[in-house]
Amino acid sequence: MLYVRTLCLLACLLPCVSGNTPPDFRRTVIMFESRASPKEPVFVRGGVFYGRRKGCYTAPSLDVNPCAIPIRHKNYTGSYIEQPYNDWSIGDNYLDWIGAEPTQSSWREILPEGSPTISTSNIKKSNKYHVLNTYGEGYWLLDVEMDCSKTVNGFFEVKAFLNHEFEYDIDQDKMCSGAYAMRKPFTSRSHVGMCGAKNVFYINYGACEVTWL
Repeated sequence: MLYVRTLCLLACLLPCVSGNTPPDFRRTVIMFESRASPKEPVFVRGGVFYGRRKGCYTAPSLDVNPCAIPIRHKNYTGSYIEQPYNDWSIGDNYLDWIGAEPTQSSWREILPEGSPTISTSNIKKSNKYHVLNTYGEGYWLLDVEMDCSKTVNGFFEVKAFLNHEFEYDIDQDKMCSGAYAMRKPFTSRSHVGMCGAKNVFYINYGACEVTWL
């Protein structure tokens, strides 16, 4: 059974190898556990670490930066707390290491500091309830279509950005828990996630979970 599961995972990852390949957009979820209040939104920055590929430091724009990964946001409707996400997600076209992208919208004249997330809950009566949150309060979610062809063999790196600063460097577990987890292929001071999967991380900690969507 383990052998079959490994073959299935490899079959999924093989089309994700970076290079001159066609775009391969797949739904990818990133969740961060945090006790930040809605007034202290959690942003996500990441992609491919600049030291891993040539040309990232000198790229004149994100559309030609080999360390930026194209993303497409999902639009949320409903409670007031989701409006900042909807505004900040407009023009946010990449998972990248910079703050607001040149095309990215503001919310009430407040600029985003990365890719925005929404605060979710596992309580069905809550206006923050989200079906992907099976954990509890304080989980911030980014739900996008990600171009897996721009990742490193299906893997990407992320950090949470809140209170105007990055979370600490972390030493992530060599292998996350979860049915879709595989051993990370490189060392990193950031969280390492898998394209096309649900990735759950904990701010400033190395624990992680990767599961099917």
